[in-house]
Amino acid sequence: MTADPGPAGNPLAGRRIGATSKTGRKAFKGMAPKAYRIRVMEPGEAQRLLSIERRAEATLIALGKTELLDAPKPEIFEFVTFLIEHEVFVAEEKHSGEAIGFVAARDLGELYWISELSVDPDHQRRGIGRSLLSAVLERARWFQHRAVGLTTYADIPVGAPFYRLSGFAAVSDADSPPWLRQRKQAETPREAPRKREA
Repeated sequence: MTADPGPAGNPLAGRRIGATSKTGRKAFKGMAPKAYRIRVMEPGEAQRLLSIERRAEATLIALGKTELLDAPKPEIFEFVTFLIEHEVFVAEEKHSGEAIGFVAARDLGELYWISELSVDPDHQRRGIGRSLLSAVLERARWFQHRAVGLTTYADIPVGAPFYRLSGFAAVSDADSPPWLRQRKQAETPREAPRKREA
């Protein structure tokens, strides 16, 4: 699925996104629901984010994505490598400062690609996922990406229906360049090749 990030602005051009700084805590001010905030990932958070990812995956399994039961689970060192390869935006509770969700995205030229968006099940259905998605779209505008893309499940509420409400549109294999078809195939579980769409 892809979405047009909208008109380009450039408030953080030349600044390093992902660095721990006041900018990292203020860049997305006002995007999250009242008791939460969105910020860039800070050092030492990998274990907590991996825990969120695993808890969110359990929600997908409960929604019928049983092929994930047999999917390999990343070890912490693999997950840290994944985080390093992405820009990671974190949702945290304002009161406790605890991370409760994150989105990992990366620059693919004109396309800004979301590799993962996970929210702790205890904080789902509160607008956190939508806030994280807004942060990604805002970042894409800053750096003038033409579109934001991802793969997702087509048949569960937290999949394609969620992204469609945020302005994403499905892109068929016939309309995708070869590199995008390869990325889609790599991110699709073998046991359910027709259950996801790009």
